[in-house]
Amino acid sequence: MESAQERLLQHFREAFRESPAAAYRDWFRAEEELREKGDGDTARALADELWEALPQAPFDSAAARARFFHNAAVFFGSPGPAADLPRARACFRESLDHFAEHAGDGWRARALHNLATAITNLGATAPELEEALDLFAQALEWRTAEREIARGVTLHNLGLALRRLAELEPARAAEHLESAAAAFGEAAEIRRRHALAEGEAASRERLARTLEELARAR
Repeated sequence: MESAQERLLQHFREAFRESPAAAYRDWFRAEEELREKGDGDTARALADELWEALPQAPFDSAAARARFFHNAAVFFGSPGPAADLPRARACFRESLDHFAEHAGDGWRARALHNLATAITNLGATAPELEEALDLFAQALEWRTAEREIARGVTLHNLGLALRRLAELEPARAAEHLESAAAAFGEAAEIRRRHALAEGEAASRERLARTLEELARAR
């Protein structure tokens, strides 16, 4: 008898062949439910199904394909049972190849930000975190003061990357923590100006913790 997992995999195998964009919404919802249930085995199997479907998945346009690969990359680059940084990188490369020629709509900056965030979440070495810092810097070239809300998000995540780098490079911890504090401080001020209370509180909480760690590191 066919198991519930096999039926689920078969359903999405067929759905991705018909309409990847429509299937992805249900697929992502299923992944969230599996994560909440603690069913990591099925979550990984379902992620494998998406990965196998990607090369042949049909799209209406190059832009739709790039956005789909971006969304898949964000999933693979997020902590969870199916997290996979090499897969995330491959999907981001696909999306960035398209967005590099269409930078004016902000998608390239979004992809750069999310790739940097994925590396911050899943990277394990100082060179990887240095790469994330460079990607955040590239995203900030677009996310200027004219796009402050998005800039605040990138600055906050930049601070998180610098904190991780401080852990990986203890000899330079004070330097990295000082830079992280500056990023969190600017993010908090942006969020205050835009009345983003929850975001401001998150940045200020990180700023306070970073300043405490900086005092100990000096």
